[in-house]
Amino acid sequence: MKITKISGLLISAGLSVRMGSFKPLMNYEGEPFVVVIVKKLLKFCERVIIVTGYKSDEIELVLNSQFLNSSISQLRNRIFIVFNADYEKGMFTSLKTGIKELHNSDWVLYHFVDQPFFPENFYEDLISRINAESDWIQPVHQGEEGHPLLFNKKVVEMIAKSFFDSNLRTIRNLPAVRKNYWECNYPEVLLDFDTPEEIEKFINR
Repeated sequence: MKITKISGLLISAGLSVRMGSFKPLMNYEGEPFVVVIVKKLLKFCERVIIVTGYKSDEIELVLNSQFLNSSISQLRNRIFIVFNADYEKGMFTSLKTGIKELHNSDWVLYHFVDQPFFPENFYEDLISRINAESDWIQPVHQGEEGHPLLFNKKVVEMIAKSFFDSNLRTIRNLPAVRKNYWECNYPEVLLDFDTPEEIEKFINR
């Protein structure tokens, strides 16, 4: 049986303007968001690509300390940091930058850095939806589309060939992309934290 190669792609390049604090390095359960998410992705992905931009040196310092300077060589060989020089031009530029590293992957788990709250069984449930009839798998909660999502190498090639001023929604809506919407019981898929108040409300819910 062929083993499916899944890579994690974590976008951590934005300015975090509305938050007032730098999202990737905000703490959740005692660790920076970016570290929490990478640890979870490593349990389900063959490798993890982290795309940086704004304050890239600070993110790299944290990741190097946590993973890349580790004596465990397997960690060093599975985590890659990629800098997007065009990060101020929008998230799609970060996606395209990260995609360049993922042509050998069967599937990509595309993740935002402000979603560190998922339990591990969420990832198990999402990945279990992979099948030969779908190119795009997206969680939905109460009829509303959420993130993170999975897409296969067919979509990876579409993204790689698209212009920087395109967007992921345009690619998703192409007739050639076979979409699978998973109605799930994880309300976290709809959360996109932009202010400290939103995070506090969620944690104390």
